[in-house]
Amino acid sequence: MKNKHLKPLSLFLVLLIGGCNTVPLTTSSGKTTENLFSMFKELEGEWISTSASADMPPSTVTYRTIANGSSVVETVFAGTPHEMVSVIFLDGTQLRMTHYCAARNQPHLFANEITDDSVSFVTANVSNLQDPGDLYMGEAQWVFIDENNIQTNWMSFQGGEESGAMVFNMKRAAD
Repeated sequence: MKNKHLKPLSLFLVLLIGGCNTVPLTTSSGKTTENLFSMFKELEGEWISTSASADMPPSTVTYRTIANGSSVVETVFAGTPHEMVSVIFLDGTQLRMTHYCAARNQPHLFANEITDDSVSFVTANVSNLQDPGDLYMGEAQWVFIDENNIQTNWMSFQGGEESGAMVFNMKRAAD
């Protein structure tokens, strides 16, 4: 019976791998995912977004905290056919995000790297991806420059491969 240890070993590996996503990430200065989630809450309000791409004119981006402080909603291109929403939230100690894309799919991402001033997300899975070759937003990063300036970096994927990067510089709109 060579396989008698295979089932317990497999269960152990599933529990170990499954638990890796829930380990709280901390920065070198000791900030936790909860501290970083608070930084997203502090984005509340309107921001003016500019891109290095000439194809993309400046736009307004809004951040709103909802659901008794448990989620932060980012809305871009509001009121247009390309309106997109990203919802950032804590799932236990894991910082997660779902991006509701104009490509009609929903990448579900988790924070995989944090520093004292940035959070990077990678894809866990993508719902409503009609074809494995379809375009989706597979990585995102927020860089918190100061209370009035942030940068977001989005990486699109097609067929599982990187297919383009977009960088948006955002300045808090004047009240």
